[in-house]
Amino acid sequence: MTSSDPLLDQMPDFGVRQLLAADLDGRDPGINTSNFAAGVALCPKTLKDVTSIVSWCAETRTPIVTQGGRTGLAGGTTSAQGQLVIMMDHMNTIRDIDADTGVVVVDAGVTLAQLEDAVSPMGLTAGIDFAARGSCTIGGMVATNAGGGEAFRNGVMRQRVLGLEVVLPDGAVMSDLKCVIKANEGYDMKQMFIGSEGTLGIVTGAVLKLEKSIRKRQTVLASTQCAADALSYFHRLRAAFGPKLLSAEIMWNDYFETTSQALGFGGRFGHLEGETFFIADIDAPQDDDGFLEILGESLEAGEISDAVIAKNEQECNEIWLVREESFLIDKAYPGGCWFDISIPLSELDAFVKESTARVHSVDPDLKVFVMGHLGDGNLHYTIAKETPVEHLYSDIATALYTGLSAIGGSFSAEHGIGTEKQTSLGKFADPAKLSLMHAVKAAIDPMNIMNPGKVLPAQ
Repeated sequence: MTSSDPLLDQMPDFGVRQLLAADLDGRDPGINTSNFAAGVALCPKTLKDVTSIVSWCAETRTPIVTQGGRTGLAGGTTSAQGQLVIMMDHMNTIRDIDADTGVVVVDAGVTLAQLEDAVSPMGLTAGIDFAARGSCTIGGMVATNAGGGEAFRNGVMRQRVLGLEVVLPDGAVMSDLKCVIKANEGYDMKQMFIGSEGTLGIVTGAVLKLEKSIRKRQTVLASTQCAADALSYFHRLRAAFGPKLLSAEIMWNDYFETTSQALGFGGRFGHLEGETFFIADIDAPQDDDGFLEILGESLEAGEISDAVIAKNEQECNEIWLVREESFLIDKAYPGGCWFDISIPLSELDAFVKESTARVHSVDPDLKVFVMGHLGDGNLHYTIAKETPVEHLYSDIATALYTGLSAIGGSFSAEHGIGTEKQTSLGKFADPAKLSLMHAVKAAIDPMNIMNPGKVLPAQ
């Protein structure tokens, strides 16, 4: 008996778990409900499984959409009928940990939390972190060049990856699992796949640098009168503590108040008032006089107006919940638009004020919720109001992105391009750069079977 899906009728038995539409209906599709629109998925466990599947897809010109934890926010893992979803979460072995040199070799389906659990007893950490740690996979993090709150001191995935294993669109394997920092062997091909969002190949394994983990930290939540003051406080902390300044996050008032109230934290942090709120994690003991001295200097200088220091792990977690539970904004104002931009720190305060004014010129009723990573200038905007605003996305995007290129910023900081930002990439990217990207895609994936319709705008 044949099925109603031509893809299923011709697909051989690869010896791996196969999920059909009925199976996928019971799974969480992630942010985008179209992630499972293909109606069929395969779950490989080994490199051989992946090469067999991709080789057949190359022979039959079957489009492939690779998925990890489906935590992406830019539509990079959406699928459609006639495409084959390859889920990498079953390929989740930690192959090797070298605690002496701080290097780990992992399968692509290993989650960030799984990796942290494995290396933490050795006094090590992945050196990268964000709220989706329990679901996001290393392969997905490589594919999107994930960043997070520690990027200002440890770099993004481009700096964390030492080597990669990638299945190419014809089923061949590029095995370049270097475990050293220095390897000048011609073109650094692994960088082509970091941030490519599955459009050039499937990452099946990675070698990552690890960092020394921090056992104890102090967390402070401070209110400031503007982003410029928060930035001054950040610079003061960094000058005093250097690499011991572990995190530096900023939230504007509307974001802070909305998430705090949604969490039931009204009044939890005393009477902090300000335009912006700054969270810092510092590698220092609770009784560190140097930390309190810096706090006092900042208060005296007027950089911060008030501050709360977490007295225990629960208070630390509550402070971070306000920053990390960003989806509470979407629950309060469904149908909003998300944006993820990078701004040079010297331009941060002025840009947020000017961009907010431009957004309000689109519609004065729009609410602008802003938070992000102060250490590297990566800000996350949610633009919403009482009714859905998706129809205003293009106008809002133009309002936000105006002037970014001129000041050296980026309209896509850490979430990637996917489908959401293709138009913006075509509009704002340097033409020569965009031409090179199309040439790379044509050279590596001439049949366009790897995540077609993502990242690159149509020529």
